[in-house]
Amino acid sequence: MAGKHVLIIDDDMAFVKLYSLFLKNKGMEISAAYSAAEGLEALERISPDIVVLDVMMEHFDSGFNVSKTIKEKHPELPIILMTAIGEETGMDFRPKNDEERDLMHADAFLDKASSPEELLKKINEILA
Repeated sequence: MAGKHVLIIDDDMAFVKLYSLFLKNKGMEISAAYSAAEGLEALERISPDIVVLDVMMEHFDSGFNVSKTIKEKHPELPIILMTAIGEETGMDFRPKNDEERDLMHADAFLDKASSPEELLKKINEILA
């Protein structure tokens, strides 16, 4: 969806650069924040169409806390949670149903190993 504004909140600079470049090349406007606090501050200044949020940043559950705060202030703002928790722990953190997804305060959940194309597909699905 060309022209849509995506806010990426992730402490992995290489991930942010790669995915930002890919999404920009698809016509999207990108803003980036490299910590939970930076991401929340960015939302005071900008109005993205969607947020792509890492689960594990400063703390194991930073992303869950940020998504909860975002949904309290901006309930209609879609959030895609991305994580490597499954790869790193062997545990499956993906929600099994809508109720579990709501508890995570997210509209979608992707493994961090997902390709940029998979992220783009999910963004387009949510914003359609």
